[in-house]
Amino acid sequence: MTREFYYETAGSRSQFRTFGRDPRQRLMHILSLLGGPERSTFFFARVPDGVHFFQHLKNGGSSIFLQAAGTAETMTIECRRLDDDGGERLYVLGHGGPRSAEPTVRIEFNDGQNHTLVYPDEVFDASEAGEIFFSYFQTERVPDKYALRLFDLDAPFDDQRSSAD
Repeated sequence: MTREFYYETAGSRSQFRTFGRDPRQRLMHILSLLGGPERSTFFFARVPDGVHFFQHLKNGGSSIFLQAAGTAETMTIECRRLDDDGGERLYVLGHGGPRSAEPTVRIEFNDGQNHTLVYPDEVFDASEAGEIFFSYFQTERVPDKYALRLFDLDAPFDDQRSSAD
């Protein structure tokens, strides 16, 4: 059975279809379009086996996902996953840099109405993000070479990003 995914960008949810393109190329193309007021977030999730795409959305969609926000040149990537203890947690992806102070790189999205602060090693461009999203498409996991930092949902709102929904 083929796994089905869907995505959301610019407030619209769609089935992930490659339209004859390689899935890697399709994901890289979508991510290369990030930027500007209409398209600054990308949400990507799997539809459970045996559930129709539209019914899945009607039931609330996926709580496990990979998402990006920002521009094609400067974006952050987050994943929400089910951990071994059964808890769902949100993580920020990075390359594994130092964490001695608070994050200082501001990533804006939704035409500057929202932002998040990340560490310098947690900034990606569309090319690298495309590879991460393609790996997620194949395995439903983030490649092991990336560091995951727990997204602190208890931090003050000004320092946290609001949901991309």
